[in-house]
Amino acid sequence: MHTPVADLASLRSEFPIAETWSYLDHAAIGAWPRRTVAAVNDFANGFASPPGFFGERTDQAPHRAAVGVAALAGADPQNVAWVPSLADGMNLLLHGIDWREGDNVVIPQDEFPSVVYPALNLAYKGVETRQVPRNAEGRTDIALIAAALDDRTRALCISHIEYMDGYRNDLHALGILCQERGIELFVDATQSLGAQPIDLHDTGVTALVAHGYKWLLSGFGVGVVIFNRGAVERIRVTYAGRLSVDLGWEDHDYRLSWRAGAGRYQTGGLNQAGIAALNASLELIHAAGPARTREHTLHLLDRLVAGATAQGYTVVSDLTPLHRSQILTISTGDHTADGALVEHLSAHQVAVTLRGRGIRISPYFYNTDDDIDRLLEVLPPR
Repeated sequence: MHTPVADLASLRSEFPIAETWSYLDHAAIGAWPRRTVAAVNDFANGFASPPGFFGERTDQAPHRAAVGVAALAGADPQNVAWVPSLADGMNLLLHGIDWREGDNVVIPQDEFPSVVYPALNLAYKGVETRQVPRNAEGRTDIALIAAALDDRTRALCISHIEYMDGYRNDLHALGILCQERGIELFVDATQSLGAQPIDLHDTGVTALVAHGYKWLLSGFGVGVVIFNRGAVERIRVTYAGRLSVDLGWEDHDYRLSWRAGAGRYQTGGLNQAGIAALNASLELIHAAGPARTREHTLHLLDRLVAGATAQGYTVVSDLTPLHRSQILTISTGDHTADGALVEHLSAHQVAVTLRGRGIRISPYFYNTDDDIDRLLEVLPPR
């Protein structure tokens, strides 16, 4: 018997979009809750209304957010660094390795571009980027990844949950693979942090990177790097600013005395408006809970799988328990027809997205059976 997230009605009431739409597109952009809009408005009003300048003190808000995002990954708040995007986080990690000409970084084929481009940009250092082909089923395959590694591989970059069809990679198995070979494992958790339970300390992952505009419900320009224990000491600081050091604001000795933990990767002023949004949304994400959210969204997608297959659609996503996630892709078998269906659903106020492998559906903790049923009612039989 399925048990929805606690107080589902209250959580749903936080999302104005749920009043008119079946919004099932969080893998594209996360809808903002009412409290998040209010928090950003309060922050903006602080600039116009001293002495309440900035609202919550600018040194307190990032720390509160670090505690919140670290808890989603079972990590330590002092190992959280703020970045503007996934690409910035991947660049921070990859450029922090002391590369030698002839080294290589391994990435599965068809990865998200912001994972791939930072690696390709290491070519000027003589670093090779190896893209591992998919297996016969079109999936990322740990055996093929292992075959691509050698004694010059310094890093593996991979998504926890793949954006095309929601395939969930096994972080534990990948961590063991990399630890045995002394390889850094950098994981794009943009499609999982908040929506899936993660225990970073229980993996061999060096660091997770996530952008906030999807499942963290906090818009663009606020991203996070979460380091595992001991990883900060292995990743070099490659660009620095006044926030990188543990000196006072007006200290002119200019010593590169790095801050403890991941604070050393901060440079100047942070995206305080984005962090205000994140703090507000984290209240709801924690209230729902990643474990309960995973159970709830899988229930919704089971309902979708049953209905869509009955109507003649093919499920593209892997449905094995190890690799399932809160993202599901279905298809007519024809990309043009899939695109037309996405437009058809949008015209009936059902939000999904077209991706290379089909129609991607991505519900969250506040979605209900009614949202799935509305999609199925609008979906024409094949």
